[in-house]
Amino acid sequence: MLLLLDTLFQAALAGLFVTGDVALLAWHATNAILLSVLAVLVCVAAVVVWRAARRSGWPALLGVVLVAAVGVQNGLGESRELGGHIPLGMTIFGIAVVLAYWSFTSPRAIREEGSR
Repeated sequence: MLLLLDTLFQAALAGLFVTGDVALLAWHATNAILLSVLAVLVCVAAVVVWRAARRSGWPALLGVVLVAAVGVQNGLGESRELGGHIPLGMTIFGIAVVLAYWSFTSPRAIREEGSR
């Protein structure tokens, strides 16, 4: 959930920068570092849950895609390639939504399987 909230915050910073608050570009760049760290943590958590619960591996795979996408996003942002940066940001937000949904629905399935 923290990843999703930070992704939304990152989009808000970008939107405010585009509307003229140039000082927020520095905040946007700094928050990109936090977003990168959160993406790695979410990916690790998805792998741990996948391996420990012997559940489907798609969240772990999506976590790997997320880490790669955030890395590419950082590169596009640094090079000011907004034509790719903005759509990829929307994709990252979509991935964060899917992983947040999974994180809230998956623990119940794990508990149910453990009680069998």
